[in-house]
Amino acid sequence: MNIDAIAKEFGCRVLYSKPLRAVNLTQTDKGLMIIKETCRGPDKILYTHELKEYLFENGFKELDRYLISAYQLPFAVYENRIYIMEKFIEGRECSFTNPYDRKAIIKTLAELHNAGKGYIPPLGAARRNNIGKWTKSYIGKIEDLEEFKKLAGEKRKKGSLDKMFLEDVDFYLEMCWRGFDTLKNSKYHDICKKAETDNAICHHDYTYHNLIIEPGGRVSVIDFDYSCHELPVYDLAALIQKILKRYSYDVDIALELLEDYCKIAPLGKEELVLMLSLFEFPQKFWRITERYYRGKTDWDEKTFLSKYEDIVVMKEFVLDFVEGFRKYI
Repeated sequence: MNIDAIAKEFGCRVLYSKPLRAVNLTQTDKGLMIIKETCRGPDKILYTHELKEYLFENGFKELDRYLISAYQLPFAVYENRIYIMEKFIEGRECSFTNPYDRKAIIKTLAELHNAGKGYIPPLGAARRNNIGKWTKSYIGKIEDLEEFKKLAGEKRKKGSLDKMFLEDVDFYLEMCWRGFDTLKNSKYHDICKKAETDNAICHHDYTYHNLIIEPGGRVSVIDFDYSCHELPVYDLAALIQKILKRYSYDVDIALELLEDYCKIAPLGKEELVLMLSLFEFPQKFWRITERYYRGKTDWDEKTFLSKYEDIVVMKEFVLDFVEGFRKYI
């Protein structure tokens, strides 16, 4: 990667640069920047760029805006590869076990959702719209688990994970159907129609390493690569689940987070029902088994077992949590 040549495309002169994870941290004559190669096409980059600019114009200013290249694009092409450049945001990753961080990031999420309403991608941008796709997604994942159950059962020589999976899969299939039934009996269709009218958006990867606590406690949100049009409760439910994993799925913490969110972006009862559906559906169990039976990673069996056990050990806590949340709504 020729950092000097890429930075020049964005009108910057490099003073020094060093690799940092999957990016390059680069000091330039215009400040400290991040340069990274992306496999996303121009249409997807344009969707993300215009969303971030829309958020910024609507008052949500703490985010990683792209620099504009000499060709007035939010990316540069060098040697047939696509690069983006953005200012480095100084701070630390948020901590889900820090109550002050939790309050700050929930408040920020509500503000992000409010600011993003009404976003319409410009001509030439990708149409990244997940609104209305939950039913099909749930059924597809149930079918996957049934397929994996058959595959594991037919193996002559079963590994440790196969044996554990066969012991657990019926419990998780039951949870899948619970989540599906909750969704089917909800007002999902009506809520989706309103979200389409509102042009509601989600960050879709709102987690600790994308939430930077700046000096003074302000939260900046980075990495909008997975952002899309979607029901805001998707982001909220995913964040609550990530936090609760550290607290044995304590329903009181979930309700506290929900209350803080609703002070800024109120939710109706039917939207809480959709959150219950997400809580019931065992997304993480599906994901780890899909990676295993479809060979989607090069993890060894020891790694798979460790990650699998991290999920399954929590199943009784999750069951208690969804019962507690159901009573609340």
